[in-house]
Amino acid sequence: MELNLNTTNFVPVRDIEVPDIFNRRLKTGINKIDELLGGGFLPGSSFTLTATAGCGKTTFALQTLEALTKNGYSVAYASGEESVYQLAHTCKRLGVERVRIANQTDVEELCKIANDFDVIIVDSFQSLTTNKIKGYRAIEKHAVQHLVKAGKDLECTIGFIMHLTKGGE
Repeated sequence: MELNLNTTNFVPVRDIEVPDIFNRRLKTGINKIDELLGGGFLPGSSFTLTATAGCGKTTFALQTLEALTKNGYSVAYASGEESVYQLAHTCKRLGVERVRIANQTDVEELCKIANDFDVIIVDSFQSLTTNKIKGYRAIEKHAVQHLVKAGKDLECTIGFIMHLTKGGE
């Protein structure tokens, strides 16, 4: 999906033809979530889920992904925080059965697999890695640029879980 975010001239809204992708929402079937998302997830969009430790980010993400699978979407949960065994244990406790899970933090690998999924959750943004560059801030920038672009190009929604520090940062 090319959003054509180049500088444009001001034109009346009536003269702009909105691409069909904005009408093709990925619906969870959970009314409150779909309403919050303007009718469902926009294919190729990216979002962050940020909150304090232990408040249920993983639970929320896994249950939302499971709901998406029930509507025929292919979803994945890439964890750099918990082993697949810990994650599978949590999934079984929650009744989550169809979500594909892996321990994967490599930005380039995640960009490749975006072609295979409608939605990928990355837990957590802080755990992302790459062999292309060094330095935490440079890796952050690289991750955002490449994963967001891959998501847009492949119409895969990418969700990043981000953890707040104890100080709320």
